[in-house]
Amino acid sequence: MSLSAYKTTIKNTESPRDIERRILSQVTSGLEAVKHLVDDLEPDQRKAAITPDIRKALWDNQMFWITIKADLMAPENSLSGNVKADLISISLWIDKQTSEVMKGEGTIETLIEVNRNIINGLSGRS
Repeated sequence: MSLSAYKTTIKNTESPRDIERRILSQVTSGLEAVKHLVDDLEPDQRKAAITPDIRKALWDNQMFWITIKADLMAPENSLSGNVKADLISISLWIDKQTSEVMKGEGTIETLIEVNRNIINGLSGRS
């Protein structure tokens, strides 16, 4: 099966919610793979430990949330105003927390926890 046929099949069989859950799960797996490289260090050592792999995992996560924020702000988005506001707030927090990690002042685990909570919500689990 060609890549375009595969993408069409996924698009036709997965709901937007399933797609969001799948992508966020992949992004979260990337964060989990590098978490120990930063979070296990003393705070004063974290900034110097940021590698290209860590930057990529953080960037992928941030891009997911930027995309979600853009979708939430689109006039055709049918979510309620409260849900939109809550998710936009989470997106803004992700930006801030990512900056904190890059400065060596935050942990990747907090980003993972938020993502897991959203994954659980998208899965229908509380």
